[in-house]
Amino acid sequence: MARFIKSRRKSHGAMPGSLIFIGNQKMESPDIRLMVYSRENVEEKHIESVDEIPEAIPEGAVMWVNVYGLQDTELVAKLGERFAIPPLELEDILNTDQRPKVAENEKNLTFFLRMLEYREEIEQVTGDQVSMVLCENTVITFQEKPAHYFEPVRERIRNNRGRIRYAGSDYLAYVLIDTLVDGYIHSIESLGTYMEAMEKEVLHNSQKSTLEKIYRLKTNVGFIRKAVFPLKEMMLFLNKTESKLIQRKTFTFLKDLNDLTTQTLEAVEIYHNMANDYLNIYHSNVANRTNEVMKVLTIFASIFIPLTFIAGVYGTNFDYLPELHFRYSYFVMLGLMLIIAVAMLYYFWRKKWL
Repeated sequence: MARFIKSRRKSHGAMPGSLIFIGNQKMESPDIRLMVYSRENVEEKHIESVDEIPEAIPEGAVMWVNVYGLQDTELVAKLGERFAIPPLELEDILNTDQRPKVAENEKNLTFFLRMLEYREEIEQVTGDQVSMVLCENTVITFQEKPAHYFEPVRERIRNNRGRIRYAGSDYLAYVLIDTLVDGYIHSIESLGTYMEAMEKEVLHNSQKSTLEKIYRLKTNVGFIRKAVFPLKEMMLFLNKTESKLIQRKTFTFLKDLNDLTTQTLEAVEIYHNMANDYLNIYHSNVANRTNEVMKVLTIFASIFIPLTFIAGVYGTNFDYLPELHFRYSYFVMLGLMLIIAVAMLYYFWRKKWL
């Protein structure tokens, strides 16, 4: 399956809103994790079905439903019915190649993002689809597989660090998005460190292995750009939305998240340009190396052209060739050829062609 776009053969010709899983199945069966927290306490457990999700939660509490695995379309449909998620948004949740965006309706906000991680062992940036539905006092997250990137948020909730247990579901959604953006920055930083360490190799090496590394860098940067560039649209929407699901005091944090997103985009653009510069430098090195070889060959050819001419003239088969019977003609010819060669080498040296 292509890295930059997932196959849509299953959904070809299907009606809009059809629940068809698009992507690679990364779990045998889905797993649902439930967390309900308030200022006073935290309740956390694994549940088997949507029916185990509480119909109501205590006043002032926030419920976080985390679904791992997207291949069970029935489960997603039940969650959609339970939390009034529109069919078109459910369809996008099941599409693991969905472009990052935010969808708004009367009862919820749905965010589509990606989790990025740079894996040094394979020198590749990998990504998983993350969908997030913000409802009143509830946040539902959909992930392709269990991952560690939301664990710091859970630890903050368990240990009552910061203001997360004193704020509403909109603040939880902000924290989760902020965590993903932090992951983008970490991935870009890891890739940037590797890229900057290649500078000397790119400047002084024109081997095929260097070209392969540059190509991998360009591919990784392109993969990050695809996930990060739409974030700016999301941030602009969130900072201007009039949705009742986002409290006024949360906008301060969203502005800060917008600044962080801008910083991320700038870093991606810098490394994208750097990867292009590396490729241009590589091709320039190859061209310069070829030019150096051609220059040396041309200099030697230029030296031997007059020598070949002299040898050709005195190698002709005429009986009355001048100096043919002179006793020292051979040595005179060799001396003349040597003088010409030395004179030409001196001329090339004065011209700084050597």
